[in-house]
Amino acid sequence: MTKKLDQAEISKRLDIAEPFLMIDEFEEVTPGETAIGTKKLSGDEWFFDCHLPKDKAMPATLQIEGMLQTLVLLIYSKEPHGEHRSFITDTSAKLLSPPEPPHDITYKAELLSFRRGIAKGKVTGHCNDKEICHGEFTYASPHLMVFRN
Repeated sequence: MTKKLDQAEISKRLDIAEPFLMIDEFEEVTPGETAIGTKKLSGDEWFFDCHLPKDKAMPATLQIEGMLQTLVLLIYSKEPHGEHRSFITDTSAKLLSPPEPPHDITYKAELLSFRRGIAKGKVTGHCNDKEICHGEFTYASPHLMVFRN
């Protein structure tokens, strides 16, 4: 079963609003296992005016944010969420090339493990069928640390 979310629902679930929302569409491909987040780059985004404006390159930190937002939505699709207090560690983010407009970035997230409120996952970002970034992340949230039998 595939579940899709639009930007308004993504914003509500993540409790993140423009301009820091780094995915426009979310599609859970395999519930609790894999998902795809998409960011549409038109060239009119705020960061293109202030980060290398002559080259129009998306900042690396915002690429990482797009990867994290996709992964967190995938984690929240597995467990109900409440408060958004959490911490994330980046164990291996690599940024291979900056995406340029007018292209879409497709983030593909995979949940590797989820136990007692601690999730590990990996995400790759593609633009025009070319991998532009990837990373492995650990996400922990006190409100998800429920001990079950």
